[in-house]
Amino acid sequence: MKDILISGGTGFIGLELAKYHHKIGDRVYLIDNLFKDNARFDEELELFLQNKNVFFLNWDLTKKIKKHVIPKKLDCAYHLAAINGTDLFYKIPYELCRNNILITINLYDFLSKVKVKKLVYASSSEVYAGGEGLNLITIPTDENVPVVFPQPTDKRFSYGISKFVGEFLSFNFSDLFSVPTSVIRFHNIYGPRMGYRHVIPNFIEKAMTKSQNFILNGGDNTRAFCYVDDAIEAISMVAKSSKTNNKILHVGNQKEEISIIKLAKIICQIIGNEVSFYDNGAPNMSVNRRCPNTSELSRLTGFVPKVPLYDGLQTTIDWYSKNQFIKK
Repeated sequence: MKDILISGGTGFIGLELAKYHHKIGDRVYLIDNLFKDNARFDEELELFLQNKNVFFLNWDLTKKIKKHVIPKKLDCAYHLAAINGTDLFYKIPYELCRNNILITINLYDFLSKVKVKKLVYASSSEVYAGGEGLNLITIPTDENVPVVFPQPTDKRFSYGISKFVGEFLSFNFSDLFSVPTSVIRFHNIYGPRMGYRHVIPNFIEKAMTKSQNFILNGGDNTRAFCYVDDAIEAISMVAKSSKTNNKILHVGNQKEEISIIKLAKIICQIIGNEVSFYDNGAPNMSVNRRCPNTSELSRLTGFVPKVPLYDGLQTTIDWYSKNQFIKK
């Protein structure tokens, strides 16, 4: 039995990761403040927390950790906690960037007093947003392309900058405290219980309203989507392998790049809603294409994604059909 810490453990990816570790017999420690845009204390979470060997610390990581249930030795610490949501990049850029950096600093200050065998930091493909606008990004994108933020004046970069600072802190925490560390850059992970701020649940909600008008913001833009079950397998493989120590690795599905308008059409088709699409154009500094090169992840861990986009969308739509009024 291993001791596993997951910051952001009640969120979309965090809870699925916690379920995985609990299923294989590990003790799981979750830290989260239940920030309303990233996590919900719903029935699924409530039932999971009732399990033996599951411990929950309701804590705001913008403050230093004081009283806690976390042991002095951890086999792995996953740092997933962050404020996210593309609309929040623009609405609360200062708070988002500030809080995400504080969350990482305070967690690592705490972990510096704990013996950690492996640290996995969750970053984002948003670190490439500035480079894409300067034509520095190849598609599929590997981990070695430049990370560039042209100027600090665009609110879009509030999240990407905070995650890149977190990467820097992670690797230097690793050096200072001799903790093997991996940084993963998520590329459009989706699935049930991911809230309503991201593109797929947003489109599902629009399609379920049966409105005849479906508004898009950048229909020609493309993204490569990765189902959450595949992402959890990839993350756990990164955590278990010493080959991934001190590496930056993409977690995503490079075979599933699709235009936003085609994605919307598939979702509407599955739900059975015929609509007219209207494109308002992409917001400022939106990325035209995003698709990861995951060959390094596959080479080091053997990971291969298994869930086709259509199947993942069907499962996600089924969940939202049953839970469409849960918006806490």
